[in-house]
Amino acid sequence: MIVINTKAYRNSVGEKLEQLVKTCTDSTDPENLIFSVQPEDLLRLQDADVEVFAQHIDDVETGSHTGSILAEGVKEAGASGTLINHSEKRLEKEEIRSRVEKADQLGMTTIVCAQSPEECRELSELEPDYIAFEPPELIGGETSVAEAEPKIIEEAVESASPVDTLTGAGIHTTKDVSKSMELGCEGVLVASGVIKAKDPGEEVRELVKGL
Repeated sequence: MIVINTKAYRNSVGEKLEQLVKTCTDSTDPENLIFSVQPEDLLRLQDADVEVFAQHIDDVETGSHTGSILAEGVKEAGASGTLINHSEKRLEKEEIRSRVEKADQLGMTTIVCAQSPEECRELSELEPDYIAFEPPELIGGETSVAEAEPKIIEEAVESASPVDTLTGAGIHTTKDVSKSMELGCEGVLVASGVIKAKDPGEEVRELVKGL
């Protein structure tokens, strides 16, 4: 699986997001892709032939919670899952636990992000569906975690077991994906490698070849 976190880049929100998703899904089998998008864009993708996740949820019930991202709301808007604890939206362990439990109640898939093998082990105790291992120093860079620190991926996979592991940070090439899979991952989490690519469709095609 290739999870594409669109973050909040200018070319991955609103109408430009719709074009980006169409370009990518026209370029490869959309069953290999998941797009994690801004909550306000979920309804834009309701007719897209691809699975869509939220980038974050808050642990709140319906009621007086101005500014919160309601899990029930993103699910009704079309999200089948959510990222939790991304490096740009870090949470305490108990905050992660409550969000995993909330998503589980709603039948949503959870991808919990971790920055080290030790954190993979700790957060796997919360029983999310996936742990996404992303060393923060490599996020958004030109060197991938699969190239720079392959041994640490193996350690992260072992630490997260029995929870399935994804990896991310600098993933750009077919080789990056295939090496991650060889080391025990179930897929990768990418962002700028696709969103900032000159040809996102070609970039996605190359990444999928590594699965």
